Amino acid sequence: MDVGTVLNTMRDPAGVPAPPLVFQVLAVVTWVFHIAFVFLTLGSGVLAVYAFYKREAGPFWEQLSLAMTKVAKVGVSLLIVLGVAPLLFTQVIYDPQWYTSNVLSAAWAIGFIFTLIVGYCLWFVFYEANHEGAKRYVGIYAVMSLVLFALDGLIMHVLTYQAIQPDKWMSWYAPGGIVDNSGTTLHAIEWPRYLFIMSLSAPAIGLYLLAYADYLSVRKDKTREYLEFSRNLGRKIAAGGGIISASLALWWQFDLPASTGLRSEPLGWAIPLGFAMLGWLASQRILRLHGYILLSLGAAMIALLAIWRELIRIAYLKPFGYVADAYKIHADLPSTVLFFSTILGVGGLVGGYYLTLLYRAGRVEGTYTASPGVSRLGSAAVAVLVVWIGVFFVYGVAIWLRNAFLA
Repeated sequence: MDVGTVLNTMRDPAGVPAPPLVFQVLAVVTWVFHIAFVFLTLGSGVLAVYAFYKREAGPFWEQLSLAMTKVAKVGVSLLIVLGVAPLLFTQVIYDPQWYTSNVLSAAWAIGFIFTLIVGYCLWFVFYEANHEGAKRYVGIYAVMSLVLFALDGLIMHVLTYQAIQPDKWMSWYAPGGIVDNSGTTLHAIEWPRYLFIMSLSAPAIGLYLLAYADYLSVRKDKTREYLEFSRNLGRKIAAGGGIISASLALWWQFDLPASTGLRSEPLGWAIPLGFAMLGWLASQRILRLHGYILLSLGAAMIALLAIWRELIRIAYLKPFGYVADAYKIHADLPSTVLFFSTILGVGGLVGGYYLTLLYRAGRVEGTYTASPGVSRLGSAAVAVLVVWIGVFFVYGVAIWLRNAFLA
């Protein structure tokens, strides 16, 4: 059996409505937003628990625990929502690999949903119980939640890693010639890759604390001492986390198969160097870079990591003759225009309005009153939603009428 022939036969015969490169770029870009909140959630969650158990060491720890608990609560919601897009774009051009991997470990793929729900609920229990004078035992809810989140990360890692090794699928499906339909096995784990990805939550929360301190510096209800405490802690975490992440990235680089040629790719070596440099910059008091700048550099490093993941996937699948560009294209200009108009119009205006509103409201004590500019942005957001809904229904009705009476 030729694996490459099987893979290409499993492609969706309907093809794709636009050049496959478009979906590759969208998968990479949307993964950046998703994984950024994964790092932020895990980092803030661990810090919230650590600070919760250090409350006796000073009042700042309790204040930080409450703040990070809220960050993790919002972060887990956003990582779930933002995780849909990269998954869908991946399914468009790598559907044979993704679905096969899910079937091979079906019990874990289904269990992912339930463990994520339970972990989410446990964090909300901790969120409600974590207040001034809270009993120490409530921290166990947060610990259990983080363990489940780490398990979910492992499941996603395995499903992704199994998908790029089609030459091993048959040995996993029928080990020793005996078919295994249970789906209860995690067949492939690349520990350097998994541990590196998970470790990035440390520099992520370190950089976030630096931006957090600068963001709240205009608020009079936040003392200078507390903000300096948060900033110093952020420096330490970002510096230590950057070194750990860089070391694990090097381990991952050496663990890549020599046959793929990935070990000689400059981007693979630039990633550990970049995270080490980022940790060093964050630790320098003399430079005193603004937290926003460092956070932006961190986002740029995540973008490079997203590109590197896609290059790895391409390199693994290339020997089997599976190239995303070979997908049959059935151009559908109207739906493509509607899709990107939705991203730019609804995503840009509505999303921009909410982000602007949240950003400015968080820097004000008490009740926030929107400025005229923000109010106009809100009106424009409502208008574009009305237009979008109208176009959506008109477009749908037009297609229905064409198919019903002109076919």
